[in-house]
Amino acid sequence: MRNAVLKTPARPINGPVPAFFHKKRLQAMTIAAAALLLAAIAVLTILQQRGGGAKLHAAAIVNGEPIAAEELQQAVTAQKAKTAAYFKAKYDADSGPGFWTASFDGEVPAEKLKKDALAQVVRLKLQQAMAKREGLTAVITYTSFLKELKAENERRAHGGDDQPGVYGPKQYTESAYYSLLNSNLIGELKKKLEGSMTWTDAQLRAFYDEQAADQFTSRDSVRADTISVAYGDGASFADSEAEAAAKKIAEQLDAGMSASAAAKAFEGAAAVKTVMLDAETARAASLETPLLLSRVQNLQPGQHTGVFKENGAYVLAVVTAREQSKAYAFEDVKEGIAAQLADEAYDAMVAKAVADAKVVIDQDVYDRMDPEAR
Repeated sequence: MRNAVLKTPARPINGPVPAFFHKKRLQAMTIAAAALLLAAIAVLTILQQRGGGAKLHAAAIVNGEPIAAEELQQAVTAQKAKTAAYFKAKYDADSGPGFWTASFDGEVPAEKLKKDALAQVVRLKLQQAMAKREGLTAVITYTSFLKELKAENERRAHGGDDQPGVYGPKQYTESAYYSLLNSNLIGELKKKLEGSMTWTDAQLRAFYDEQAADQFTSRDSVRADTISVAYGDGASFADSEAEAAAKKIAEQLDAGMSASAAAKAFEGAAAVKTVMLDAETARAASLETPLLLSRVQNLQPGQHTGVFKENGAYVLAVVTAREQSKAYAFEDVKEGIAAQLADEAYDAMVAKAVADAKVVIDQDVYDRMDPEAR
């Protein structure tokens, strides 16, 4: 009955209404208005994030910053080759019809693709937010990016080839311009953050001492004579004939002959060449003749690699000289160490931001990301 008395007084109040009744009524009206406002904001936010038709908006929100569906779709498209390669290497699966929705020991390509793409975009969005806090950009929404893209393409459409500042493509695609802007922004962010980092000589020296053998020592310089016996179209020998010739040359090398002497019996079919493999040539060799590079790594003068196939030929290599590696002086690599430590510190900052991030996924939008989209 107590509630009934409160809701409906037993008798009307005569005379002026006390002030506290006006105050309570005003408070109730204020609370109701605030609730309506919050509800309206929530509805608008949902409409903005999820859209009302085919157009998608926010696929996820990270620390309050929206990740547009278009942003995530770009990452999905960019990650496709990597995901396909992963399933090919792990399950020998080819990316044909039905590949993206198939299950391989419980792993579904489309799900892994979307998960990895989201992780990539979250990392990017957090770096954009860092750049915003550092005053390097004012807005990091995808809508603002689309406005920038439109303005840039309009500028290019109205500018001639000889107009200052107009070079490169006639028009940027959405993905290309997004990649360009973010690359530049993150470059500026790293420059600003890393520029404020300082390292003592003791820190630099400690890193040098720890990594000297792996990073600050030049590789051995190896001189070798290579013998190549080509096979197939345009060559003197078929595959089996070239292999037999290479094995015969290997026997001659084992008998103590030089490379040129051992190959003389197959003159015109066996090519002899001297190569130098050192710090300056190793990168090119790793791309052009990776097997040759790996097989001479640990050989001493007088030893040969044995026969192996590379670049359409049966190959042997005899090491003729070897110069031992040398350590670079601390003063020569000091600045490089500081730059490396700064890069590692930046990566650690981003990794922490990712670990601490609050990510809310709009599952409906996320599920509609299409691996087949281009």
